[in-house]
Amino acid sequence: MSDFDITVVGGGFVGLAFAIAASQYGYSVRVIDQKQKPEMPEDASSNVIAVNQASSQFLEELGVWAGVPERFKPAYKSMRVTDGSGTGEISFTAEEAGSPYLGHIVTQPALLAALAAKAEQVDGLTLCWGEDAQIEVGESSLLIGADGRHSRIREQLGIRQVGFPYGQTATVCLAQFVLDHEACAHQWFLEKGPLALLPLSEAGRVAIVWSSFDDLTALEESEFLKRLAEATEDRLGKIESVGPRFGFPLVQQHALQYVAEGVALMGDAAHAIHPLAGQGANLGFADAQALASEIASARLEGLEPGSLKILRRYERARKIHNQTAAVAMEGFHRLFTAKLPAFGLFRSRGLDLVDGSAALKRLAIDLAAGR
Repeated sequence: MSDFDITVVGGGFVGLAFAIAASQYGYSVRVIDQKQKPEMPEDASSNVIAVNQASSQFLEELGVWAGVPERFKPAYKSMRVTDGSGTGEISFTAEEAGSPYLGHIVTQPALLAALAAKAEQVDGLTLCWGEDAQIEVGESSLLIGADGRHSRIREQLGIRQVGFPYGQTATVCLAQFVLDHEACAHQWFLEKGPLALLPLSEAGRVAIVWSSFDDLTALEESEFLKRLAEATEDRLGKIESVGPRFGFPLVQQHALQYVAEGVALMGDAAHAIHPLAGQGANLGFADAQALASEIASARLEGLEPGSLKILRRYERARKIHNQTAAVAMEGFHRLFTAKLPAFGLFRSRGLDLVDGSAALKRLAIDLAAGR
């Protein structure tokens, strides 16, 4: 038996967040990751995640949020969603949400560095960077698989998953526009996939996430700029520059079970969805928070953190929520990539309907905020 109550495989933002929370509840925790310790970057990158209000509050409670420099977590105060193949449009504002902001666009390496720095300060938490240890079930009371979409822990347990490739590639890069984005996140639902412009700290500077059936990383820069200008409809004016483009294939997958005796999956190891609503990271943070809460209850009940009774409560709490999000993202994807005229009319009228209803807009805002 290990000297640690909990072993977390995967030092990404979900694994580290859970490890910090579990340690703060008094458990001895070890985190193992093949990567080297993350360092605070000097500049923003296109490697960003959207962090909703519930997730930022969780990170604040852990003592992590303040460790992320302001320039790496700019708030966005409005959002504008446009049907690029029709006429429908909807906008959300922080004022409508009764909040100073809707969420934050966070540079992922900066968040990882802040999590790692906080983890080093927590008693009972041991970080093992650059290690590829073979971990057996039972070495600790609880083994956490937070090791991503290609989880070795999930494979080791023989947990089956369902899913499919979208046939789309997400192209990410930085871009500088002439006009100020005014802390507004823009999204266009185009025929070949959604395009998002996510506002960064500097005026006019955005992170682009463009999901498409075409491989946009293979285009000449001039052609990419042409398509980008056409898609954004000059909403932010002329494009001054575009940085290097990176691409990754999009899939949806979901583990058929999240837990076994002494083992739990979380984050991308348990579920992966289309990024069109920017909720993937937030679902992972919600996993971490939910399981941390359950193992805190385990102490009061006199149970080990790896007790199947405790873990099944976590699975019930998160599985239905994550599956619902996956179904919703698949529905949005199919609706906005459908080519039939009837679907186009339905999309446009649907967006206009929500835009004209304060109650429906507030519901959409609350869901996006994680409330």
